[in-house]
Amino acid sequence: MVFDARKVAAEQNTEPFVFTGLDGEEYELPNVNTLTGEQARRFRQGDDSVLEEIADEDTLDAIDDMPVGVQGELSKAWVEHGNRAGKAGSRSSAPRSSAKRSQRTSSSAARRSNRRR
Repeated sequence: MVFDARKVAAEQNTEPFVFTGLDGEEYELPNVNTLTGEQARRFRQGDDSVLEEIADEDTLDAIDDMPVGVQGELSKAWVEHGNRAGKAGSRSSAPRSSAKRSQRTSSSAARRSNRRR
């Protein structure tokens, strides 16, 4: 028997991971199964820059606002979500309205500026 990565990939859960931030808004991370092997390895080694590659600014801000213990639980839930069997369809509604996304605080802007350094 030959392992067929195409078949396994087609059967993976790829539904985005939606979570509620401390502000009560919904945010979205791509399914952990959509990370490249290189990104997954770096993330497991503690390289949080992977999040900057896959998440939008609002999602990064929401994660940055969380205490570290909550961030750890979020990471566990994200991985568990990816481990669910089956490929899922798309969400019926998008998280966060575009109007809400355009409202940024000065502390959020400062964090984004610090991430770029």
